[in-house]
Amino acid sequence: MQPTRSEITGNLQARIMMLLREEQLCGVDLMKRLRIKSPGTIYPVLDVLRTKGLIDFKVEAAGAARKKIYFLTDIGIRRMHDHLSSSVKFCCDTSNYVGKIMEVLKELVEIKRREKVLSTLDHDELKCFLRNADVTYSSDLKVPTDTYDKALSFLGVGCLIGRETSDIATHVNQLYASLKKGGILLAIETEKTDNMFSQILFEDVFGLEDPPGLNKNELRAILEKAGFTTLSVTAKMGLLYAVAKKPSVNKREIVGSGD
Repeated sequence: MQPTRSEITGNLQARIMMLLREEQLCGVDLMKRLRIKSPGTIYPVLDVLRTKGLIDFKVEAAGAARKKIYFLTDIGIRRMHDHLSSSVKFCCDTSNYVGKIMEVLKELVEIKRREKVLSTLDHDELKCFLRNADVTYSSDLKVPTDTYDKALSFLGVGCLIGRETSDIATHVNQLYASLKKGGILLAIETEKTDNMFSQILFEDVFGLEDPPGLNKNELRAILEKAGFTTLSVTAKMGLLYAVAKKPSVNKREIVGSGD
């Protein structure tokens, strides 16, 4: 069975190049890594990539056996970097995904009329959602304490849209201080992943050894260490959405009441 055009020009081509970026491999090894059973699926793609000058091969002999070992050419390495850079520009344009974020946000938090709200993201769709509230937009969190009914914050997402962010725990502590007792925080964070594309993307483009982000337990731990009661942590489309509450009674007040 011949591969479709999309298999040659799309996902399979990129996956092969990502594997060859890490190490030189023969066709059989590539099939194993990609879980491809038919040689008729992968070898035409390898031929296309070689015709384009993106990969090449060398022949290695082990006794009577000979096999082709494929590797990225200099052109292929540059093309792979350009591909990753283009991908990150798409991913980091908030206009591409803010609508989806807003859909989830509206399911998780209700904004009441004239509530005092702190938001670390200033975007037209978010402004529309918050139009009936008394909103302060601030990314540096230089805001008064014990003031806001709700806070909406993108924690580590800042690194994806070209902003430098402080340590997440410090950021969460500032959000905690800004809220009134009983106030609600909706925090959004990138979800840590072991996806091969993400690992290569952040290593190649951002120079990070490990992809950024947190898993659910890590995010929950940071929120609870700051003093929040975590109500929920939801994972959707590579992001974590945490809803947390600042207790109505401070833990220190509870301890002190027993003296």
